[in-house]
Amino acid sequence: MNTLTDIKMILIKNDSKQYNITNYCGVINRSDNIDNLGMQLSFEVAKNRTDKYMIGYDNVELGDKVVFFNNDIEVFRGIIVDLTTSKFVKNVTALDYAFYLNQSKTIKQFNNVIATKAIKDICNKFGVQIGNITNISTQINKIYNNKTIANIIKDIILQATNELGIEYRLEMRAGKLYIEPYKNLVVKGFYKPATNLGGFDITKAIGSDISKQESLKDRKNSVIVSSENEKSTRILATAKDDESISNVGLLQEVVSVDNKNESKAKNIANNKLKLLNKNPEDISLSMMGDDNIRAGRIINIEEKNTQLSGNYLIKNCRHTYINNNHKVNVNLKSVVI
Repeated sequence: MNTLTDIKMILIKNDSKQYNITNYCGVINRSDNIDNLGMQLSFEVAKNRTDKYMIGYDNVELGDKVVFFNNDIEVFRGIIVDLTTSKFVKNVTALDYAFYLNQSKTIKQFNNVIATKAIKDICNKFGVQIGNITNISTQINKIYNNKTIANIIKDIILQATNELGIEYRLEMRAGKLYIEPYKNLVVKGFYKPATNLGGFDITKAIGSDISKQESLKDRKNSVIVSSENEKSTRILATAKDDESISNVGLLQEVVSVDNKNESKAKNIANNKLKLLNKNPEDISLSMMGDDNIRAGRIINIEEKNTQLSGNYLIKNCRHTYINNNHKVNVNLKSVVI
């Protein structure tokens, strides 16, 4: 159960000295989304070189590390990557350690390597600490040239999703990489406004700014899997939903696979159709905050006004901590687990 009673911002300098800068911080925002590997923390920190009480605390610099706690639980650890300085304030942006995965490029070839091992190999090569990588049986046969570590890992996961029909979440926690199926990341959010008050389920107190947008633009009701061959193209498998095609027309996707994956073509076609044959939704709402709410998690919502009912994947979220209040804005889409 989450209460906002004790936030703490620790600054770590390159010489490992630590400073508690909590009292000098203004609005704190923490955000992440399922399309990017990594979380961002942004905040303001006061500065005044003429104030004797602030001597020694105007020391936030580019490249410093920050650790953010809420109720003594670490919710962010990362490196300061952007800094804007004015007369009385510094605007700080920090990224978690996925920053290095998004910046570093490499050349790598995999030949019949199981996905889990492929990811671990590349993480070990670049010194990325691993928290947990679920067992992913897909065999990887591909050459990556001048690609970032993050893009290589995401491509491996995409191949696994196409073959197995399982969606995975990549994220950093306390400086370690975790890759787990979405279905294992179901959470419930609670908020306790004060120590002398009872807590409540945050999905029962959704803000009035809730909205739901539906679209046919990204829906696909037919999938073709073709060979990945420069000299010729062969259709290896197809999958389609005739009823959907009759209702809304033909909306087709083409997926290319290399020769070593041709035997899995029908499975890939069926799984891709299952993932894409639905009306994409974009549901936006705000709630009281719980640090368990983050991109890639699944929450259950029952909301009559917009007819929300069931499990929803958090596509992106933004936490705001200000004046002893904690709120979160999220974008969701419906999922079946």
